[in-house]
Amino acid sequence: MQKRNRITDIFPMLLFLIFTLSALGIVTFSVQIYRNIVERAEGRFDTETAAAYISEKFRNHDLAGRIGISDFEGNAALTIDETVKEVPYITYIYVYDGYLRELFIEKEKVTESTAADGNEILPMKEMKPEQLSDRLVRIEFTDADGRKEETYLSLKSGGSPAYGAVLPGGEEAGAGGEL
Repeated sequence: MQKRNRITDIFPMLLFLIFTLSALGIVTFSVQIYRNIVERAEGRFDTETAAAYISEKFRNHDLAGRIGISDFEGNAALTIDETVKEVPYITYIYVYDGYLRELFIEKEKVTESTAADGNEILPMKEMKPEQLSDRLVRIEFTDADGRKEETYLSLKSGGSPAYGAVLPGGEEAGAGGEL
């Protein structure tokens, strides 16, 4: 029988230990990366969903003179004018009391409604719509944790008032009003 060297006995165990520790380190590192990705995705959910929601509303009502930016009870709002069965309605999309809200109401009943009457859509701290030109709007959202997201929306239909043109009521198109 040959005498075995102590190193030849320990070497396979050391090799196995190094392999096990490396595998454990890779798994731990991968779990941390996954957690970071999930946290970032969850953190942006509200603002990205709000941007997608308003973008879809904007596209569905993309007709000249229907979409505007106005003030609704002290809240910056995106407004959408439409007529349903010959009755004029207006939709206000705004942030109030910690929520992105939508209020769909007959135009003649607007004075009877308040900002609290809108349906809660998503938790949201702030929405800032800004008209950049007669066909371009930038909307910035701030969620409850202070994270911000912005989206740019372009009116595709023609016939909107020129940027800076005076609209009925003396309002300028570039300073609010219709797009």
